[in-house]
Amino acid sequence: MNRNRKKIRLAAAVMASALTFAMPAAAEGSGYSDQIGGTLTTQFTKYVLQDKNAVIPDLNFSYEISAGKAKSYNVEGKKFEVLAGVDAENVTMKGVGTETEKEIHFDSSDPTKNDGGAFVKNYDKEKDSYIEKSAVLDFSKVRFTEPGVYRYIITESGENRSVENDADKTRVLDVYVYDVTGADGVKKLEVNSYVLHSSEDDEPEIEMGDKNGTAGNYSQTKGQGFTNEYQTVDLTFRKEVSGNQASKDKYFKFTVALTGGIRNDIINVDITNADGTVQSNAATLDTYEGETNPTRLTFDGDGNLTQTFYLQHGQEIVIRGLPAGVTYNVTEAEEDYKSTGSGVQEYEDQTGGTTAKDDIKTSYLNTRDGVIPTGVAMAVAPFAALTAAAGAGILAVTRKRREK
Repeated sequence: MNRNRKKIRLAAAVMASALTFAMPAAAEGSGYSDQIGGTLTTQFTKYVLQDKNAVIPDLNFSYEISAGKAKSYNVEGKKFEVLAGVDAENVTMKGVGTETEKEIHFDSSDPTKNDGGAFVKNYDKEKDSYIEKSAVLDFSKVRFTEPGVYRYIITESGENRSVENDADKTRVLDVYVYDVTGADGVKKLEVNSYVLHSSEDDEPEIEMGDKNGTAGNYSQTKGQGFTNEYQTVDLTFRKEVSGNQASKDKYFKFTVALTGGIRNDIINVDITNADGTVQSNAATLDTYEGETNPTRLTFDGDGNLTQTFYLQHGQEIVIRGLPAGVTYNVTEAEEDYKSTGSGVQEYEDQTGGTTAKDDIKTSYLNTRDGVIPTGVAMAVAPFAALTAAAGAGILAVTRKRREK
């Protein structure tokens, strides 16, 4: 009796083992022959917004891909679910502008755009430009097991000087996986489309298709990705002279010292309202003649720079795109003029300080007056009157001679 029970147990074990090997593994899902996803192109676009006269420094942004939460939807009485993303750790992103994966890099060599910019938040074509780079997410190592909508979360991070990050650090990516069973009857899964939106509660991005399935081709409503702003200010300094002995031809020398900038950052200089080269004239120091005003500046490796400029009366220099937090100091070489800093109307900001959020307009007003001493005027007056009388006498004699 015991021997018979042992035989029965052994036979049952063998049968169970055979069934185990005969059945597909649980990870293989419902028997699709190919559960591997595909590469999604241009999943999201990264924008950096800046003043159109600024030059962007080196900027780096990093991204993490994680699984979203499953959520049930009810659209006009029709129910369906969005599934939590699977194998989020296997979603890859090749670096954009860098060799490092899941990073996007920007620098001064990147071309800027100044067009309609329909998807760039806070963009003003009149004063802004922007740079855009698109990231490609690769799902080729993700193993989907059933058709459906799979939700992933893209999170951006990056600490860059003078950059205001997008207020929303996450974007929701819904990946639409379709059954593409072929004519040969082989069942396959394929990534067909995607929707990128700003929130997991973004209801308008999820809707029921005509055939009671989820419709995922929303090219006209896809999210705009991330928009970050490189915040800069302009520093303007102006020269004016006044007084009856002041020369408006004379060039004056200025020195601008900047500290605490972004190392190796490039800065544009607008000399539209100044001369490119100091011209020769009787009022200007000989040592200034032939000197030039530069149109570009570069911070050194410590984030500092010093540059000289030359201005005549009514001229000004604009240093464009200084990042916030830079300490500036504008000084003028001493001349035989009375010099008043911040003395020009509407150019009254301090000649030294730290850049913040507002543009800076500063100046130097130089005054030179000559006064004729009162005593000299009295001594000259009788002589002038006598000369006038003598002239009148000569004129009278000449007339009489002509009459004769």
